[in-house]
Amino acid sequence: MSDDFLKVARQEIKDELDRLDQVLSNCNNDEHIFVNSEQIELHLHKIRGLAPMMGQDKVGEIAKTGDTVLKHIINNGVLKGSYIIIIEAIKKMTNLFNGHNINDVDDFRDRVRIAFPEISEW
Repeated sequence: MSDDFLKVARQEIKDELDRLDQVLSNCNNDEHIFVNSEQIELHLHKIRGLAPMMGQDKVGEIAKTGDTVLKHIINNGVLKGSYIIIIEAIKKMTNLFNGHNINDVDDFRDRVRIAFPEISEW
Protein backbone atom coordinates (compact mmCIF):
# COMPACT_ATOMS: atom_id res chain seq x y z
CA MET A 1 0.00 0.00 0.00
CA SER A 2 1.20 3.49 -0.75
CA ASP A 3 1.90 5.90 2.05
CA ASP A 4 -0.80 8.21 0.69
CA PHE A 5 -3.42 5.44 0.80
CA LEU A 6 -2.43 4.48 4.35
CA LYS A 7 -2.63 8.10 5.47
CA VAL A 8 -6.10 8.55 3.97
CA ALA A 9 -7.34 5.19 5.30
CA ARG A 10 -5.99 5.93 8.79
CA GLN A 11 -7.78 9.28 8.82
CA GLU A 12 -10.98 7.64 7.58
CA ILE A 13 -10.91 5.06 10.38
CA LYS A 14 -10.19 7.77 12.94
CA ASP A 15 -13.16 9.74 11.61
CA GLU A 16 -15.41 6.66 11.80
CA LEU A 17 -14.32 5.97 15.40
CA ASP A 18 -15.02 9.62 16.28
CA ARG A 19 -18.47 9.40 14.69
CA LEU A 20 -19.17 6.20 16.64
CA ASP A 21 -18.22 7.98 19.85
CA GLN A 22 -20.65 10.77 18.97
CA VAL A 23 -23.51 8.35 18.33
CA LEU A 24 -22.76 6.29 21.42
CA SER A 25 -22.56 9.37 23.64
CA ASN A 26 -26.38 9.44 23.31
CA CYS A 27 -26.78 5.75 24.13
CA ASN A 28 -27.27 4.41 27.64
CA ASN A 29 -28.89 1.02 27.14
CA ASP A 30 -29.83 -1.76 24.73
CA GLU A 31 -32.90 0.16 23.49
CA HIS A 32 -30.73 3.12 22.50
CA ILE A 33 -28.42 0.76 20.59
CA PHE A 34 -31.47 -0.56 18.73
CA VAL A 35 -32.72 2.95 17.90
CA ASN A 36 -29.27 3.90 16.54
CA SER A 37 -28.39 0.45 15.15
CA GLU A 38 -28.38 1.37 11.45
CA GLN A 39 -26.11 4.36 11.99
CA ILE A 40 -23.73 2.40 14.25
CA GLU A 41 -23.63 -0.51 11.81
CA LEU A 42 -22.69 1.76 8.90
CA HIS A 43 -19.63 3.03 10.79
CA LEU A 44 -18.61 -0.46 11.94
CA HIS A 45 -19.03 -1.84 8.43
CA LYS A 46 -16.75 0.82 7.00
CA ILE A 47 -14.08 0.13 9.64
CA ARG A 48 -14.49 -3.61 9.03
CA GLY A 49 -13.53 -3.10 5.39
CA LEU A 50 -10.79 -0.49 5.75
CA ALA A 51 -8.86 -1.74 8.78
CA PRO A 52 -7.52 -4.99 7.29
CA MET A 53 -6.41 -3.18 4.11
CA MET A 54 -4.08 -1.07 6.21
CA GLY A 55 -2.74 -3.85 8.41
CA GLN A 56 -5.14 -3.30 11.31
CA ASP A 57 -6.49 -6.86 11.30
CA LYS A 58 -7.48 -6.89 14.98
CA VAL A 59 -9.45 -3.67 14.56
CA GLY A 60 -11.18 -5.23 11.55
CA GLU A 61 -11.98 -8.40 13.51
CA ILE A 62 -13.60 -6.45 16.34
CA ALA A 63 -15.53 -4.33 13.82
CA LYS A 64 -16.71 -7.52 12.12
CA THR A 65 -17.98 -8.91 15.42
CA GLY A 66 -19.80 -5.66 16.22
CA ASP A 67 -21.15 -5.43 12.68
CA THR A 68 -22.64 -8.91 12.98
CA VAL A 69 -24.33 -8.01 16.28
CA LEU A 70 -25.74 -4.80 14.78
CA LYS A 71 -27.09 -6.54 11.68
CA HIS A 72 -28.91 -8.97 13.97
CA ILE A 73 -30.36 -6.06 15.97
CA ILE A 74 -31.47 -4.27 12.79
CA ASN A 75 -33.30 -7.40 11.63
CA ASN A 76 -34.65 -8.63 14.98
CA GLY A 77 -34.94 -5.72 17.42
CA VAL A 78 -33.47 -5.02 20.85
CA LEU A 79 -30.79 -7.48 21.94
CA LYS A 80 -30.27 -7.73 25.70
CA GLY A 81 -26.62 -7.06 26.56
CA SER A 82 -25.77 -5.36 23.26
CA TYR A 83 -25.02 -1.97 24.80
CA ILE A 84 -22.14 -3.28 26.90
CA ILE A 85 -20.72 -5.31 24.00
CA ILE A 86 -20.84 -2.44 21.51
CA ILE A 87 -19.26 -0.01 23.98
CA GLU A 88 -16.50 -2.54 24.70
CA ALA A 89 -15.92 -3.12 20.97
CA ILE A 90 -15.51 0.60 20.30
CA LYS A 91 -13.08 0.99 23.22
CA LYS A 92 -11.02 -1.98 22.03
CA MET A 93 -10.88 -0.72 18.44
CA THR A 94 -9.89 2.76 19.58
CA ASN A 95 -7.16 1.41 21.85
CA LEU A 96 -5.79 -0.84 19.11
CA PHE A 97 -5.94 1.92 16.55
CA ASN A 98 -4.01 4.20 18.90
CA GLY A 99 -1.21 1.64 19.24
CA HIS A 100 -2.16 -0.11 22.46
CA ASN A 101 -1.55 -3.84 22.43
CA ILE A 102 -4.69 -5.84 23.13
CA ASN A 103 -4.31 -9.59 23.14
CA ASP A 104 -7.88 -10.63 23.89
CA VAL A 105 -9.48 -10.06 20.48
CA ASP A 106 -10.18 -13.79 20.04
CA ASP A 107 -11.51 -14.01 23.60
CA PHE A 108 -13.76 -11.01 22.95
CA ARG A 109 -15.15 -12.55 19.77
CA ASP A 110 -15.75 -15.88 21.56
CA ARG A 111 -17.46 -14.15 24.52
CA VAL A 112 -19.78 -12.33 22.12
CA ARG A 113 -20.63 -15.56 20.32
CA ILE A 114 -21.42 -17.27 23.61
CA ALA A 115 -23.43 -14.29 24.88
CA PHE A 116 -25.57 -14.19 21.74
CA PRO A 117 -26.15 -17.77 20.53
CA GLU A 118 -29.30 -16.58 18.75
CA ILE A 119 -27.14 -14.81 16.15
CA SER A 120 -26.88 -17.31 13.32
CA GLU A 121 -24.25 -15.42 11.28
CA TRP A 122 -21.35 -16.67 13.39
